Amino acid sequence: MGYLFVGLALLAGLTKGYCGKKTSGFTAGLADAGFVSLIRMLLCSAFGLLIVFLGGSGGELIPNVNLILVSLLSGVASAFFVLTWLIEVKKNAYMLVDIFLMLGVVVTLVLSKIFFNESVKITQWLGIAVLFIAVLLMCSYNSGLKGKISFSSIIILIICGISNGLADFSQKLFVKTLPDYSASVFNFYTYVFATITLLIFYIFVKQKEKATTKSLPKNILIYISVMAVCLFLNSFFKTLAAEHLNAVLLYPLNQGSALALSAIMSAVMFKEKLNLKAIFGILTAFVGLLIINLL
Repeated sequence: MGYLFVGLALLAGLTKGYCGKKTSGFTAGLADAGFVSLIRMLLCSAFGLLIVFLGGSGGELIPNVNLILVSLLSGVASAFFVLTWLIEVKKNAYMLVDIFLMLGVVVTLVLSKIFFNESVKITQWLGIAVLFIAVLLMCSYNSGLKGKISFSSIIILIICGISNGLADFSQKLFVKTLPDYSASVFNFYTYVFATITLLIFYIFVKQKEKATTKSLPKNILIYISVMAVCLFLNSFFKTLAAEHLNAVLLYPLNQGSALALSAIMSAVMFKEKLNLKAIFGILTAFVGLLIINLL
């Protein structure tokens, strides 16, 4: 069942990524990126509340302290993730952004080991190392496609990867510490806190940049709406998968598969031509996933 949830999360994540790339052209600066992300999180919160009541979990909306704290971690991390992702996906090859999300896998595995003593076999560490070789190959591919990456982009991408890892770890933290609450309630509160975080960011940046936010075109609103639903479903299904799979299986599988699928989508949808390095990188990622899951 866990692998089914991973598959559904990947489908939602791929659709989310496509819509995100389409909306990235609207973001001329931090204020625009913050505004688009804020609208997305508001829609995620509304959709999440709907799912809570449709699932009959409305009675769980009265939270306890632990739920608030775990959801706060998840929400703040998610806010930084979507913001940095949106900024960088405009400037760099789509796959490069996904590559840096592999940093989040290491963050999640280390924290799961520290807090929940989830073991990682030597062969699984080997598989993770193979995944990072795939990452290096994809970085080289991006340099040939978009040119040398700037130092500021590297810093933002590192923040993106770490924040994604913290958001993923919060899902595992929720499953381990709050078994009596539904995943829909946790994800609803996640996006409420993400909305608050992005609202604070947007107000601060807008005043600093003295920027005037452009009105959103209808097609952008459609992409943002679809992206919001898929973003919620992606985190919702990953949370469900976390109930069935250890972190060492779930997060490398999810991110490694996303890396390969993103490469294919980028070539087909965004005309980012695959060369031998990219193809070899995809194949290397699959080898890493097989080592992690089968050995």
